[in-house]
Amino acid sequence: MQAIPGVPRIKEKYNPATWMLEVSSVATEARLGMDFAEYYKSTTLYQRNKALVKELSTPPPGAKDLYFPTQYSQATWGQFKSCLWKQWWTYWRSPDYNLVRYFFTLACALVVGTIFWRVGTKRESSTDLLTVIGAMYTSVLFVGINNCSTVQPVVAIERTVFYRERAAGMYSALTYAIAQVIVEIPYVLVQTMYYTLIVYAMVSFQWTTVKFFWFFFVNFFSFLYFTYYGMMTVSITPNHEVASIFAAAFYALFNLFSGFFIPRPSIPKWWIWYYWICPVAWTVYGLIIGQYGDVEETIKVPGMSIDPMIKSYIQDHFGYDPNFKGPVAAVLVGFTVLFAFLYAYCIKKLNFQMR
Repeated sequence: MQAIPGVPRIKEKYNPATWMLEVSSVATEARLGMDFAEYYKSTTLYQRNKALVKELSTPPPGAKDLYFPTQYSQATWGQFKSCLWKQWWTYWRSPDYNLVRYFFTLACALVVGTIFWRVGTKRESSTDLLTVIGAMYTSVLFVGINNCSTVQPVVAIERTVFYRERAAGMYSALTYAIAQVIVEIPYVLVQTMYYTLIVYAMVSFQWTTVKFFWFFFVNFFSFLYFTYYGMMTVSITPNHEVASIFAAAFYALFNLFSGFFIPRPSIPKWWIWYYWICPVAWTVYGLIIGQYGDVEETIKVPGMSIDPMIKSYIQDHFGYDPNFKGPVAAVLVGFTVLFAFLYAYCIKKLNFQMR
């Protein structure tokens, strides 16, 4: 540009980009009475560049087209390790998310433990039994809903980053989704450990190895499927605000068909199908048979002349088979895997980018 007569030279320490915009403007062209594009075409520089483009666009003899055997630079395992490492540090550097749910779980465990202090030792009547069952049910539901709500904004923010990195061809959607699913497991595991210890000790459930670890197992997969449920709702909606509304719409149904407020034998036959697909119903099922499925002590039940055994009462009143632990465990794991799979599938197939 400086070779053109009339164009001012760039000043010392002046921004080259700013100078270029100034001297190549339409106003400068009008002042000099020329078209810079036409002037460029008349120069030897233009001729040299055209010749260079033609030379470089013609492949040399024996040259082959570029070929990449895979879509991504890394294999699937390498992509997964990179995504998992990234997600791990993202979660580690997000204390606002992890500390909030940990503090809420701790507060919930202490509140449940103090309100239902040692009620696990009271088994005289059906009222005592319902109180203990209510303690188990409400605490799991509160913590589960909190997990679902708190994970939604985190997943929504990460999804925005994922859109950009997937467009750049850095990794596949599946490896990203699996990494985010797995990174939640250790955090939920720690959450379940101290929650279970506090509630189990303060409510005074029966201290046996089998019952304690069964209680831990049910709580762990319940917290986990609630977390994955929250992730899934984000993956099928454009943002976490809509996801929270979508998720909240099912909380009432989870309550109604949990089997606690309305026992399974009392649910109308045309609605019983939803009971079997309600994840909270299986959580309640597992908690009750885990603690009382083998208890042969009798309790007083209003309207019954003969005091039934506790294990018989929960089977007759709630419809819970004490020997159904295997299917309950499989279903809880199944719900966890299902919500995680739906999250991964929707992340891969759905795109809510606005541009």
